[in-house]
Amino acid sequence: GSLLVLASLSAVSWTLGLSHSSAPTRPAAAMGMFEARHAAVVMGRAERRQADKRNKKTGGRSALSQSSRGRDDVLPRTEVLARLSEIPVFGIKSGAGFLTAEDGAACFYLDAREAERMCSKLSGDVRVEGLPLSEVYFDPKCRLKAADSALRQLETVPPSARLDPKIKVPLFCVDGLQTTDKTTGVASLPLFNCKLELLEFAVQVYGEDLAPKKVLVTDLAVVVSNMINGPAGLLRSARFFPDAKALTWMDEQIARKKTSMFPSQMLSDAPGIPDTLPLGIGGG
Repeated sequence: GSLLVLASLSAVSWTLGLSHSSAPTRPAAAMGMFEARHAAVVMGRAERRQADKRNKKTGGRSALSQSSRGRDDVLPRTEVLARLSEIPVFGIKSGAGFLTAEDGAACFYLDAREAERMCSKLSGDVRVEGLPLSEVYFDPKCRLKAADSALRQLETVPPSARLDPKIKVPLFCVDGLQTTDKTTGVASLPLFNCKLELLEFAVQVYGEDLAPKKVLVTDLAVVVSNMINGPAGLLRSARFFPDAKALTWMDEQIARKKTSMFPSQMLSDAPGIPDTLPLGIGGG
């Protein structure tokens, strides 16, 4: 059942040499900072099958979610927002506001290139602007568009490895993979927007043959719902790893803003402009 998403993750632990509150981690840059170790299984396939049977008897809802444990196992909304702020999204802006469709909803893309292609088809003073997902996720007038590349990657994952039958915004993970901050010892469960970037990590531990077979995929809405409404389970320690191209685009947006404010100075000499991502992206 979708409410038991990731409950079967066992504990292969990786150690990450970056602060959990640092800027979003670029997978290629971080690969050299990881080391692997194996630990005990939290919940295996047999337990998951039993959970699925219970779900069918309770109308598709998890038995755990109906218990006091499920109701109490939640994350504060502020914490969920902080984690969502690590994911950049991209809207098409005209003047001071974002463009909306006929139904009044604004579309935000997880792939900046898709937003740029749509923007190029429009006339007038329009531009693509990036912002953290936390700024729009809970707004009913905002619509999230998954990256076409992620939807194609979803099709490569067999149905048995999909933790929800109706996935709209894929999040990829490997059963048992965790990241641990070397300085704080805080463990995190990494969820990737891009399957290929996940595999860059996974092949270092499981090898090129086994790693693709260990990939699981779930839906962003299910993960956030479990965090907010319970049961959060292992998602209490989840951390989002956005597409590296999206982070690069945000870096370029910051550079453009610096240049427009200080056109006659080198970016590194621009006074009073922080080098961190704006609006909380990567705030952890």
